[in-house]
Amino acid sequence: MIQRDTEKVVGWNPTRVIHPGEHLVDFLEQGGISQVELAQRTGLSKKAINEIVNKKSPITQNTAFRLSKVLAVSPEFWINLQNNYDLLLAQKEEEGRLHADTEQNIAAFKETYQELVRHAFLPKFSWTKNNLLVITKGLQQFFAVDSLAYVEKNTLSFAFRKYPRENINHYTLAAWVQLGKLQSKFVATQPFDKEALKERLPRIKALSQKSWQTYIPELENLLAECGVVLVLAPHFKHAPVQGATHWLESDKVLVMLSSDKQYEDRFWFNLFHELGHVLLHGKRDVYVDFGQDGAKTGEEQEADTFAQKWLISDFKQFYQILNQRDLKSAINTFAKENGISPAIVAGRLTHEHADQPRIYSLMSPFQKERISYTNITLGAK
Repeated sequence: MIQRDTEKVVGWNPTRVIHPGEHLVDFLEQGGISQVELAQRTGLSKKAINEIVNKKSPITQNTAFRLSKVLAVSPEFWINLQNNYDLLLAQKEEEGRLHADTEQNIAAFKETYQELVRHAFLPKFSWTKNNLLVITKGLQQFFAVDSLAYVEKNTLSFAFRKYPRENINHYTLAAWVQLGKLQSKFVATQPFDKEALKERLPRIKALSQKSWQTYIPELENLLAECGVVLVLAPHFKHAPVQGATHWLESDKVLVMLSSDKQYEDRFWFNLFHELGHVLLHGKRDVYVDFGQDGAKTGEEQEADTFAQKWLISDFKQFYQILNQRDLKSAINTFAKENGISPAIVAGRLTHEHADQPRIYSLMSPFQKERISYTNITLGAK
């Protein structure tokens, strides 16, 4: 869960920001001291005193100590007056920016906000005019930006540049990947080691023979040892993402998978697809996989090929399964010989030969419990 800002402003909340120079004027009038005399007693220039009185200059710490000797109040008094003034002035400026950001950008984030609320990543407020400021602030904090305009223009701009599809809410897609980035801050990893990841691939593949309740935590640990953060994220409406790869630093990479009721064959294929991006492709881009939906770029096809070959290395033997009368037995035998889950083998056959009557319902005997789990905590204890 995201750590929410529940602090409320209490006490005095002035409608007018008062410069410390106004207080200095009061002290001078009460003590019958002119600006010229104050300058002489403090050793400051007449111009310096005049600019403070006329709210053009701040009371510095050095000036505060000089004033304290002449006006018989502590230097902390003047320093606190200046700090309070600076803070209140900054708050007024922030209020202006928040109003402007709300007016200009919040409308585009309505559906995205509702998805974040639905999964309890942001507090719930009704979408009314009175609540839009607090909603805007919550989204700014979620995306770690001063303005929501930055989300489209800079932060996670990949969603808008690389995937201009009609059925995708790009703000929601950006939020989905942002969840992984936020979660990664709480996951300790070793520096990324390409060779170590390659060496662990057979062990990772073998985990598919276990239940997901067992292999997911083992996967997290194995990948973290290589500098890879594995994040399982819930499904967001209008962001039909199967997985994503994003380099967080030069020695730390994020691999995200959708945890929306995936069967084993899809889960493992998507995992190796993303690991293919990690091992084959550069660090500057964000790779988002939408599964079988739509045409794929050369890099996406390369990641698909990587996943296919790693999960099923002997394709000649794999295709001979179709010649067997007892498909179920043949699938189990092939899976055991190759050290993978039978569901992966059945899923691959179903994907490639769904038009054949014998294959159409092949997955049913091998489908186990769907993976419906997220490891996103965002630092919650």
